[in-house]
Amino acid sequence: MVNKKQIHLNHGCFLDSTNTKIVGNLATDDILNLLTQELKTRYSPETQKLVLEESSKFLPDFVFQEILQRQQQVVNLNPDSLIVVNCGVGDAEVDEFGLNLNVEVYFVIADVKGQNHFRAHRIVLWSDIWGDEEQLFDLEDQLGEQFWTNYQIQLLFDEKNQETIELEISQTDDYPARLEFNPSVKRFLPSIVPFTDTDNIMLS
Repeated sequence: MVNKKQIHLNHGCFLDSTNTKIVGNLATDDILNLLTQELKTRYSPETQKLVLEESSKFLPDFVFQEILQRQQQVVNLNPDSLIVVNCGVGDAEVDEFGLNLNVEVYFVIADVKGQNHFRAHRIVLWSDIWGDEEQLFDLEDQLGEQFWTNYQIQLLFDEKNQETIELEISQTDDYPARLEFNPSVKRFLPSIVPFTDTDNIMLS
């Protein structure tokens, strides 16, 4: 007999035993606001200053000089000018620690001279969907090995009839990026490019 009971987890998730899905409800506005605030904080003068001060304490001089050279290219950026132009949700992963949602966000930010810097971040959004370890152990006992082998992630965006998952940022990776406008689809098509000292990705 198929078990149709929906076992609710923490923060807007439930376990659909009928379709062997771990279902998560997300709000796109919340995700975009969270990413934008994180990026603005990351590029604030205060954050940049703290990063340099902390780096100088623990890194060899030649490594610190490399970081300093890179930081000088973005130190005069104006966080209030930041605009997200493309945001893609990648794979979602669930383990005993929670839900990891990988997001690739492309944005443009201007410096004090009005030059535009196109960049990309790969950001991990994280949520504790289990609530507590006991709840996770109960699920494993009830569903057995199939819990980790058969269940897949299903993300529902902007479902208004369920509580939305609470997300927080656990890590970010920063890359220079190129944004090319494709007239046929009327959208920017971004790509991450390797960082080099001669490729500043600064366009006026």
